[in-house]
Amino acid sequence: MRSYLTMQLAHAYLLAGDPARMDALLGWTVAAGFPTVAGRAVALGAWNEQHAFPVASDFGEVPYSRWYMSDIPHGWAAAEYLLLLRDILFFEADEDLDPHLYIAPGVRPHWVPVGEGIAVDAAPTLFGAPFGYRLAHDPAGRTVTVDVTQAPEGVRFVYPCRFGEVRSVAADGQELAVTGQDVRVPAGARRFSVTYA
Repeated sequence: MRSYLTMQLAHAYLLAGDPARMDALLGWTVAAGFPTVAGRAVALGAWNEQHAFPVASDFGEVPYSRWYMSDIPHGWAAAEYLLLLRDILFFEADEDLDPHLYIAPGVRPHWVPVGEGIAVDAAPTLFGAPFGYRLAHDPAGRTVTVDVTQAPEGVRFVYPCRFGEVRSVAADGQELAVTGQDVRVPAGARRFSVTYA
């Protein structure tokens, strides 16, 4: 069983705009790195490609000689995990010479508990300059606020709000048009807030 292959499916759901399925698959994949058999942890933070013989026999038999373990997750599995997390936090797009960054496209409400936030600092981008932001959530006020700390010049932002139906948007104190769930913020904006229902 190659449980880490599920990350590729999670990535596809993220990019297809289905963050709920992405989140469920990511949760399952991470949990699969800590499997238990007979109430005992059999791996700590690793995805087994094939269970060892003692594990498969519920620790009832341990062979005398070396047992076959298959190969462990390949380097691409770790890369896929990190790339998925990066794309959950942000990713670049440049269709039709319209460079833009998606901010927190996979961040789900339960990822940002009361008093907590999400942050990205000095992340390299395809646009040649680093990107960073801080996202805070106020559930009582039904507001998400994003402070852009670093951004490539001339690159606009898209924030797919996952917290509720977008009601209003303001960027640097100016009201913006509501264009559905994908909040569109002009290049150069340093702070924007979104209220939702």
